Amino acid sequence: MKIVLLMSGIFLAAAIAVSPAMVSVQTTEPASPARSAECTDIAGDVGTPPANCVIDVSKMNPVGLLVDKYSYMAQPYSFYYFHHMDRLGFRTDWVRKGDPIYPLKEAAGSLSLQYTFDGRGYSLEDYFKRNFVTGFLVLHDDQIALEKYFHGANQNSRFVSQSVGKSIVSILVGAAVSDGAIKSVDDPVVKYLPYLSNSGYRDVTIKNLLQMSSGVQYSEDYTDPKSGAALIGAALLTGDPTFKDFAASIKSTTMMPGTQFNYQSVNTQVLGLLLEQATGKRLNQYAEEKLWKKIGAQSDAFFYRAQKQPDICAFACFNATVRDYARVGLMMMRGGTLGNNRVLPPSWVHDSTTPDADYLEPKPPDPHGASGQGYAYQWWIPYGRESAFIAQGIYGQSIYVNPTRHVVIVQTSAWPTPLGSRLLEEENALVHEKIAHEVAP
Repeated sequence: MKIVLLMSGIFLAAAIAVSPAMVSVQTTEPASPARSAECTDIAGDVGTPPANCVIDVSKMNPVGLLVDKYSYMAQPYSFYYFHHMDRLGFRTDWVRKGDPIYPLKEAAGSLSLQYTFDGRGYSLEDYFKRNFVTGFLVLHDDQIALEKYFHGANQNSRFVSQSVGKSIVSILVGAAVSDGAIKSVDDPVVKYLPYLSNSGYRDVTIKNLLQMSSGVQYSEDYTDPKSGAALIGAALLTGDPTFKDFAASIKSTTMMPGTQFNYQSVNTQVLGLLLEQATGKRLNQYAEEKLWKKIGAQSDAFFYRAQKQPDICAFACFNATVRDYARVGLMMMRGGTLGNNRVLPPSWVHDSTTPDADYLEPKPPDPHGASGQGYAYQWWIPYGRESAFIAQGIYGQSIYVNPTRHVVIVQTSAWPTPLGSRLLEEENALVHEKIAHEVAP
């Protein structure tokens, strides 16, 4: 049987020129502390990394967060810090759990899988190693079919979301619309954030932000130290500029909002700022009230940011356990409800996971068998895959939701580069789909 492979939509996100944001940062890599060969031990089961393997954020090159070797985003450090972000000296904005915890049924057996990829046969254990997996959980409805942890992580570890957090923000926007705090996704951004009236966001709607079609001047090129992605990362690490000032510095382009997809993390940051203004609550407090307590989370979660950054990081900085990420996916799979609690109306879940414009639709397979993902409200949409949708973040984070087969798969990883490789992305999609078919034939 020919299996159509999926190429991540992040690869398709077009990069456009970045404006000179209000930030003065070093654009060349400074001399980094020495890293000895023993630092490879950090990839093992360690409680605390050796002293010479500890990252000092103040010694990092701010714009090199995603590319420099001395960074908590780089291997081998990421094997530890991706589930210990609260040990880097950042400010943490906590999202507290409530009572009761929504129960998940413990795994009763084991799940094995054999698959063929790129002409070779592999097992599921091979996949975990090849994808640098740190946590992996498969749910069939409330039943855990598989749960694995690696590199010192466990069921209680809180894993950094990267851009999976964008889907969390989308859920909170839906809650705010349902509550009436936001009147409509068609409202202009400046209705809630008037200080952006002279920025590239002056003609942008909330829906444009959700669909990554704002048309602003910002590049998501992770390899360019002058890109928007590098500069917003520097703001996260240093607090300079504030995220509000960074958003206000963004310029417009000739592209009309709502006409073309361009994946830009700054759009989600603006959504976070807008949520706080519309609801009158800090983002973590709103997440606690409208999401975390309602899904019966088993553990507290948190956002992280620099001590000097006054604005909560909305675009990539959420941290939670694998089981609680699975509860988020389960809630979305069930149309916005988990247990007796409704988080979102079914209409919002539908709109969040259904592209409504040609430029947002997933693309059919190319001659090599790879297809391009579509996009809706901060959720990725695979091509022709049983109404599945995915929350997805760099370095291999994802929540795969397949409503047709009642399957949710959570994966946390520490890929060596933000986007991995095309083959790594394709293998990821293949295995997730194959697991869904194995669990629910």
